[in-house]
Amino acid sequence: MPIFVVEYAYSPETSSGRDDHRTDHRAWLRELERRKILRSSSPLPDHSGSTMIVEGADKETVERLLAHDPFALAHLIDHVRVEERVAGS
Repeated sequence: MPIFVVEYAYSPETSSGRDDHRTDHRAWLRELERRKILRSSSPLPDHSGSTMIVEGADKETVERLLAHDPFALAHLIDHVRVEERVAGS
């Protein structure tokens, strides 16, 4: 299965909204881990974004998956970048 690096960018203006939806966002991440889709996730130290490593059939599949993130549903993500990586190289 292809591997993708996902980068989220947040603005300071969405900080309180992200606080409000963080529990649901983390539950969504845990479900992706349980389903062996999410390999790793971490917020950036300055809280300006986050990075995830996910498995997916293709970029479009990953983008559809990300659309269900509670942060995305609440319009709290300013920019999403999805890039395929070659594992083990």
